[in-house]
Parts: sequence; structure tokens; C-alpha cells
Amino acid sequence: MESQLAFLAVCLASAASPGPGGLAVVSNSINHNLRRTLPVIIGIATGLILASVLANTWLLAVIHSSELAFQIMTWLCSGYIAYLGCKALYYANSEMTIAAQGYGFKNGVLISLLNPKTLVFFGALFPMFIPDNGSFVRYAVLLTLELVLITLVIHILISAAIDRVSHILKNHLVLINRLTGVMFIALGISGFVF
Repeated sequence: MESQLAFLAVCLASAASPGPGGLAVVSNSINHNLRRTLPVIIGIATGLILASVLANTWLLAVIHSSELAFQIMTWLCSGYIAYLGCKALYYANSEMTIAAQGYGFKNGVLISLLNPKTLVFFGALFPMFIPDNGSFVRYAVLLTLELVLITLVIHILISAAIDRVSHILKNHLVLINRLTGVMFIALGISGFVF
């Protein structure tokens, strides 16, 4: 029971902590509304499910067998996050920013799959909560569903809260889009540094 509560606390902290997924939800919510943000939220959840399947099968074996493979995977993921930031900065003054167009389902899936935080979560943290009693698949599915449900709820609550104040924030869209770009780049660089 204590392990379950600890896992729920880790899931809450992970879903609420700043990261590419949360940043995409916030940015999309400011530029649009909750209804138009739901596809990216569902994409993030789908990406978490796919990341869990990959991490609990072949990807985890490859990454754990080679530190170089893990490092290359982290760099590729960090590069994608930094690319999103550069793109957001490039189009910050334009009506064609990713944020202005809106992040979609595909963006949400890719953000989850290519987020180094997701790799660390499923590769290092996740196995700590699965008991060694032969029920690996059952626990992996249960824990993944808990993480996905918590992430969905947190992201919907964040989007709904921002939706209520977005009329104030829309006066500062260029600045918000620039900050979004800088934060994505910083998250990407952190994957290269750490």
C-alpha cells in the first residue's frame, strides 16, 4: 500500500512538474481553449502508453545494455524538444506559430515519446514500483494506466484554469510564444547537459 501511495505521489509530481507536455498544454490553452487543447492532451496520454510499452519491452533492454545507446536516445529526444523551441521562436511574431495553429494529437504523442523525462520515468523510476512476484505485466499495465489517468486529469485541470484567464493572456501572445520557445530550448539543452 505504501508503494502504491508513493507511486501516486510520483505520478502527481511528474504530471504537474514543468516539462514539454505541460508546456504544450499551457501554450495551446492560452492560444485556444480547452476543447482545442484536448487533442494534444489525449496525444500526450497516448504517447505515455506507447512509451510504457516500448520501455517495458525492447527499448528498456537496449538502453540498459548500452550506456551509449541510452545517451544517443537522450540526445535525439532532447534535440526534438529543442527543435520545437527553435520553431516557436522563429515564428513567435507570426500568425503561423505552432502555438497559434495549435498543438495536435500527433504533437502530443511525439512530445511524450521523445521527452527525456518520460525515458527516465519508465526506465529508472517505474521498475522500482513493480514487485518481483511474477506479475510484471499486470503491475506494468496498472501503473501505466494510473500515470495516464493522473496526467489526463492534471492537464485538463490546467487547461480549464488557463481557459478562464486566457482573455487576459492573449494580449501578450508574442511574449508568451517567445517564452515557450526559450523554455523548450532550455529543456532540450538540459537533456544534452545532464
